[in-house]
Amino acid sequence: MAAEEPRSLIDGAPGDLLPVSDRGFAYGDGVFRTIRIDRGQPWLWSDHMAKLASDCTRLGLPLSQTVLADLRDEVESLVAEESGVLRLVVTRGSGPRGDRPPVPAQPRRVMTFHPGAGAPAGPLARSVRLCRVRLPEQRELAGIKHLNRLPQVLARTEWSGSAPAEGLLLDHEGSVICGTMSNVFVRIDECVLTPRLDRCGVAGVVRSRLLGGELPAIQASSLTVEEARVTLDDLERADELWLTNAVIGLWSVAALEDAESRHLRSWPEAPSQLAQALFADLTALGAGS
Repeated sequence: MAAEEPRSLIDGAPGDLLPVSDRGFAYGDGVFRTIRIDRGQPWLWSDHMAKLASDCTRLGLPLSQTVLADLRDEVESLVAEESGVLRLVVTRGSGPRGDRPPVPAQPRRVMTFHPGAGAPAGPLARSVRLCRVRLPEQRELAGIKHLNRLPQVLARTEWSGSAPAEGLLLDHEGSVICGTMSNVFVRIDECVLTPRLDRCGVAGVVRSRLLGGELPAIQASSLTVEEARVTLDDLERADELWLTNAVIGLWSVAALEDAESRHLRSWPEAPSQLAQALFADLTALGAGS
């Protein structure tokens, strides 16, 4: 059976055409969110909206509380009771030629729903590789989920197919930053490290949940979760390696290879009890969290 076609709203109205003057198209001037939909319910909705508002503020994109409130109604009209993935883009809207942003800006929002499978069943073990592409330092944009994705796009061309499942990106100093679509967590004994994102990288909403230490599996343990400069040596000595994002929740990593597809490290194929507990905690957060 053929996959159902995606459907979209532009500023709340059905449509799939943007003017060529849109600054998101012309300059990458905007931000986006990728949201899992489980039977009509957007997972971690409040987290996404808080991060959307924060990212817009950092870029000087005016996003009113009225628009933020309208977004939930627009999701309901677009997805009904289906499952899949929703991509929400906010651009600065249309403007004249040139880098200077229009004043006042009139932001444009684009919501695209891709029907498909619901929530993943568990933290299935995956293989990952190191990428040749390095993330450039850009402190003004660090942590923001902005529309300038060329490093990730180029990194994803380094391998074909679905295995490995993800590529890890380093900065120009050789520190681990994130995956092409995920955040990274490294457990070494009782300490869980996630890369510091003050120079580049995207700070995801699931990363924030783990870093905040509020999940029951973390509270019931003696683990500490903290930001750090994560090195390749940290990956090789890790007891566990996890990847997170707002669609998969959490993946365990079973194998790591370098950019030449040479094996570097293996972990057990079966996710640990801790990984399973964290996945369950994240799943339980639901749409209203």
